[in-house]
Amino acid sequence: TQDEKLRARFTGKPEYVENLMIFIARELREIMARLGIRSVAELVGRIDLVRQKSQDDNFKLSRVDLKRILFRPYIDASVGHMHMTDQDHELERTLDMSKLLRMCRPAIEDQKPIRAKLAINNINRVVGTLVGSEVTRRYGESGLPDNTIKLNFEGSAGQSFGAFIPKGMTLELEGDANDYLGKGLSGGTITVYPPKKSIFEADENILIGNVAFYGATSGTSYINGVAGERFAV
Repeated sequence: TQDEKLRARFTGKPEYVENLMIFIARELREIMARLGIRSVAELVGRIDLVRQKSQDDNFKLSRVDLKRILFRPYIDASVGHMHMTDQDHELERTLDMSKLLRMCRPAIEDQKPIRAKLAINNINRVVGTLVGSEVTRRYGESGLPDNTIKLNFEGSAGQSFGAFIPKGMTLELEGDANDYLGKGLSGGTITVYPPKKSIFEADENILIGNVAFYGATSGTSYINGVAGERFAV
Protein backbone atom coordinates (compact mmCIF):
# COMPACT_ATOMS: atom_id res chain seq x y z
CA THR A 1 0.00 0.00 0.00
CA GLN A 2 1.07 3.59 -0.63
CA ASP A 3 -0.66 4.87 2.51
CA GLU A 4 2.04 5.35 5.15
CA LYS A 5 -0.42 4.78 8.02
CA LEU A 6 -1.50 1.45 6.58
CA ARG A 7 2.06 0.55 5.60
CA ALA A 8 3.09 0.91 9.26
CA ARG A 9 0.95 -2.12 10.11
CA PHE A 10 3.24 -4.41 8.12
CA THR A 11 6.58 -5.55 9.51
CA GLY A 12 7.94 -6.72 6.18
CA LYS A 13 9.81 -4.73 3.56
CA PRO A 14 9.34 -4.53 -0.22
CA GLU A 15 12.81 -6.03 -0.57
CA TYR A 16 11.52 -9.24 1.05
CA VAL A 17 9.00 -9.69 -1.73
CA GLU A 18 11.69 -8.90 -4.28
CA ASN A 19 13.94 -11.59 -2.80
CA LEU A 20 11.06 -14.09 -2.80
CA MET A 21 10.46 -13.54 -6.53
CA ILE A 22 14.19 -13.93 -7.22
CA PHE A 23 14.24 -17.21 -5.30
CA ILE A 24 11.18 -18.46 -7.19
CA ALA A 25 12.80 -17.58 -10.52
CA ARG A 26 16.04 -19.28 -9.47
CA GLU A 27 14.25 -22.47 -8.46
CA LEU A 28 12.27 -22.44 -11.70
CA ARG A 29 15.51 -22.19 -13.68
CA GLU A 30 16.95 -25.12 -11.72
CA ILE A 31 13.89 -27.26 -12.48
CA MET A 32 13.98 -26.24 -16.14
CA ALA A 33 17.68 -27.12 -16.32
CA ARG A 34 16.98 -30.63 -15.00
CA LEU A 35 14.32 -30.99 -17.69
CA GLY A 36 16.59 -29.71 -20.42
CA ILE A 37 14.41 -26.64 -21.02
CA ARG A 38 16.03 -23.30 -21.84
CA SER A 39 13.06 -20.91 -21.61
CA VAL A 40 9.55 -20.69 -20.19
CA ALA A 41 8.24 -20.42 -23.75
CA GLU A 42 9.59 -23.93 -24.43
CA LEU A 43 7.42 -25.26 -21.59
CA VAL A 44 4.15 -24.27 -23.27
CA GLY A 45 2.21 -27.33 -24.32
CA ARG A 46 4.76 -29.84 -22.94
CA ILE A 47 2.22 -32.13 -21.30
CA ASP A 48 4.81 -34.92 -21.48
CA LEU A 49 6.59 -33.14 -18.64
CA VAL A 50 3.50 -33.07 -16.42
CA ARG A 51 2.37 -35.95 -14.22
CA GLN A 52 -0.41 -36.24 -11.69
CA LYS A 53 0.64 -36.79 -8.10
CA SER A 54 -0.55 -40.01 -6.53
CA GLN A 55 -2.91 -39.52 -3.57
CA ASP A 56 -3.84 -43.08 -2.61
CA ASP A 57 -4.30 -42.12 1.03
CA ASN A 58 -7.09 -39.66 0.19
CA PHE A 59 -10.36 -41.13 -1.05
CA LYS A 60 -11.50 -38.06 -2.98
CA LEU A 61 -8.15 -37.10 -4.50
CA SER A 62 -7.39 -40.68 -5.51
CA ARG A 63 -10.49 -40.63 -7.75
CA VAL A 64 -9.48 -37.44 -9.62
CA ASP A 65 -8.45 -38.18 -13.21
CA LEU A 66 -6.72 -35.37 -15.11
CA LYS A 67 -6.01 -37.32 -18.30
CA ARG A 68 -8.59 -35.45 -20.35
CA ILE A 69 -7.38 -32.08 -19.08
CA LEU A 70 -3.75 -32.91 -19.85
CA PHE A 71 -4.56 -34.45 -23.24
CA ARG A 72 -3.10 -32.57 -26.17
CA PRO A 73 -4.59 -33.36 -29.57
CA TYR A 74 -2.36 -33.72 -32.57
CA ILE A 75 -2.12 -30.47 -34.51
CA ASP A 76 -0.22 -29.47 -37.59
CA ALA A 77 3.03 -27.56 -37.05
CA SER A 78 1.40 -24.49 -38.58
CA VAL A 79 -1.11 -24.27 -35.72
CA GLY A 80 0.15 -22.27 -32.77
CA HIS A 81 -0.38 -23.43 -29.19
CA MET A 82 0.61 -20.18 -27.53
CA HIS A 83 0.20 -16.42 -28.09
CA MET A 84 0.85 -15.81 -31.80
CA THR A 85 -1.08 -12.66 -32.71
CA ASP A 86 -2.01 -9.56 -30.75
CA GLN A 87 -5.64 -9.24 -29.68
CA ASP A 88 -7.57 -6.40 -31.26
CA HIS A 89 -9.60 -4.69 -28.54
CA GLU A 90 -11.19 -2.38 -31.14
CA LEU A 91 -10.54 0.66 -28.98
CA GLU A 92 -10.90 2.92 -31.98
CA ARG A 93 -14.60 1.99 -32.09
CA THR A 94 -15.28 3.09 -28.52
CA LEU A 95 -17.22 6.28 -27.88
CA ASP A 96 -14.17 7.79 -26.22
CA MET A 97 -11.85 7.20 -29.17
CA SER A 98 -14.37 7.97 -31.90
CA LYS A 99 -15.87 11.14 -30.38
CA LEU A 100 -15.15 12.11 -26.79
CA LEU A 101 -11.37 12.52 -26.90
CA ARG A 102 -11.64 14.88 -29.86
CA MET A 103 -14.46 16.86 -28.23
CA CYS A 104 -12.67 17.12 -24.90
CA ARG A 105 -9.24 18.02 -26.27
CA PRO A 106 -9.56 21.76 -25.39
CA ALA A 107 -10.35 20.83 -21.79
CA ILE A 108 -7.53 18.32 -21.56
CA GLU A 109 -4.93 20.63 -23.08
CA ASP A 110 -6.07 24.12 -21.99
CA GLN A 111 -8.63 23.46 -19.22
CA LYS A 112 -11.40 25.07 -21.29
CA PRO A 113 -14.93 24.05 -20.18
CA ILE A 114 -16.61 21.48 -22.40
CA ARG A 115 -20.35 20.84 -22.60
CA ALA A 116 -21.89 18.18 -24.84
CA LYS A 117 -24.94 15.92 -25.13
CA LEU A 118 -24.78 12.54 -26.81
CA ALA A 119 -26.86 9.42 -27.35
CA ILE A 120 -25.60 6.22 -25.74
CA ASN A 121 -26.52 2.53 -25.88
CA ASN A 122 -25.31 -0.60 -24.15
CA ILE A 123 -22.57 -1.41 -26.66
CA ASN A 124 -20.82 1.74 -25.40
CA ARG A 125 -18.75 0.45 -22.49
CA VAL A 126 -16.25 2.24 -20.20
CA VAL A 127 -17.52 5.56 -21.51
CA GLY A 128 -15.39 8.42 -20.18
CA THR A 129 -12.53 6.21 -19.01
CA LEU A 130 -10.09 7.01 -21.82
CA VAL A 131 -10.85 10.71 -21.50
CA GLY A 132 -10.24 10.42 -17.78
CA SER A 133 -6.94 8.66 -18.33
CA GLU A 134 -5.73 11.57 -20.46
CA VAL A 135 -6.76 14.04 -17.74
CA THR A 136 -4.90 12.03 -15.11
CA ARG A 137 -1.87 11.60 -17.36
CA ARG A 138 -1.57 15.38 -17.69
CA TYR A 139 -2.75 16.67 -14.30
CA GLY A 140 -2.22 13.76 -11.94
CA GLU A 141 -4.31 13.25 -8.82
CA SER A 142 -5.47 16.89 -8.72
CA GLY A 143 -7.35 16.50 -12.00
CA LEU A 144 -9.21 19.50 -13.45
CA PRO A 145 -11.41 22.17 -11.83
CA ASP A 146 -14.91 20.90 -11.06
CA ASN A 147 -17.18 20.45 -14.09
CA THR A 148 -14.50 21.34 -16.62
CA ILE A 149 -15.76 18.42 -18.67
CA LYS A 150 -19.53 17.96 -18.41
CA LEU A 151 -21.05 15.34 -20.67
CA ASN A 152 -24.76 14.54 -20.82
CA PHE A 153 -25.91 11.19 -22.20
CA GLU A 154 -29.33 9.86 -23.10
CA GLY A 155 -30.06 6.15 -23.40
CA SER A 156 -28.80 2.91 -21.86
CA ALA A 157 -25.13 2.90 -20.94
CA GLY A 158 -23.06 -0.26 -21.25
CA GLN A 159 -20.83 -1.70 -18.55
CA SER A 160 -18.41 0.44 -16.55
CA PHE A 161 -19.96 3.79 -17.41
CA GLY A 162 -17.70 6.47 -15.92
CA ALA A 163 -15.11 4.01 -14.64
CA PHE A 164 -12.08 5.65 -12.99
CA ILE A 165 -13.05 9.18 -14.03
CA PRO A 166 -11.01 11.83 -12.15
CA LYS A 167 -11.84 15.18 -10.60
CA GLY A 168 -13.08 17.70 -13.14
CA MET A 169 -15.23 15.25 -15.09
CA THR A 170 -19.01 15.15 -14.71
CA LEU A 171 -21.11 12.53 -16.50
CA GLU A 172 -24.90 12.82 -16.47
CA LEU A 173 -27.05 10.00 -17.79
CA GLU A 174 -30.76 10.22 -18.51
CA GLY A 175 -31.71 6.59 -18.84
CA ASP A 176 -30.15 3.54 -17.18
CA ALA A 177 -26.79 1.83 -16.85
CA ASN A 178 -25.40 -1.69 -16.80
CA ASP A 179 -23.01 -3.23 -14.26
CA TYR A 180 -19.88 -1.59 -12.80
CA LEU A 181 -21.11 1.98 -13.04
CA GLY A 182 -18.44 4.29 -11.57
CA LYS A 183 -15.97 1.47 -11.03
CA GLY A 184 -12.83 2.92 -9.43
CA LEU A 185 -14.36 6.41 -9.33
CA SER A 186 -11.44 8.76 -8.65
CA GLY A 187 -12.88 12.20 -7.98
CA GLY A 188 -15.39 12.66 -10.78
CA THR A 189 -19.15 13.07 -10.59
CA ILE A 190 -21.79 10.70 -11.99
CA THR A 191 -25.53 11.36 -12.07
CA VAL A 192 -28.11 8.86 -13.32
CA TYR A 193 -31.87 9.37 -13.45
CA PRO A 194 -34.77 7.84 -15.42
CA PRO A 195 -35.95 9.37 -18.68
CA LYS A 196 -37.89 12.54 -17.98
CA LYS A 197 -40.87 11.17 -19.91
CA SER A 198 -40.99 7.90 -17.96
CA ILE A 199 -44.11 7.21 -15.91
CA PHE A 200 -42.77 4.52 -13.54
CA GLU A 201 -41.80 5.14 -9.92
CA ALA A 202 -38.03 5.63 -9.87
CA ASP A 203 -37.54 4.26 -6.37
CA GLU A 204 -39.26 1.00 -7.32
CA ASN A 205 -37.28 0.17 -10.45
CA ILE A 206 -33.71 -0.91 -11.17
CA LEU A 207 -31.75 1.94 -12.71
CA ILE A 208 -28.14 0.80 -12.46
CA GLY A 209 -26.68 -2.70 -12.55
CA ASN A 210 -24.62 -4.75 -10.14
CA VAL A 211 -21.31 -3.86 -8.47
CA ALA A 212 -21.62 -0.11 -8.97
CA PHE A 213 -18.66 1.91 -7.61
CA TYR A 214 -16.51 -1.15 -7.13
CA GLY A 215 -13.18 0.09 -5.76
CA ALA A 216 -14.16 3.77 -5.89
CA THR A 217 -11.87 6.02 -3.84
CA SER A 218 -13.35 9.50 -4.21
CA GLY A 219 -15.94 11.53 -6.08
CA THR A 220 -19.69 12.09 -5.99
CA SER A 221 -22.69 10.32 -7.43
CA TYR A 222 -26.45 10.80 -7.53
CA ILE A 223 -28.68 7.85 -8.46
CA ASN A 224 -32.45 8.34 -8.70
CA GLY A 225 -33.53 4.72 -8.68
CA VAL A 226 -32.71 1.24 -7.43
CA ALA A 227 -29.20 -0.24 -7.66
CA GLY A 228 -28.34 -3.88 -8.30
CA GLU A 229 -26.45 -6.21 -5.99
CA ARG A 230 -23.04 -5.60 -4.35
CA PHE A 231 -23.50 -1.84 -4.50
CA ALA A 232 -20.30 0.08 -3.65
CA VAL A 233 -18.29 -2.93 -2.50
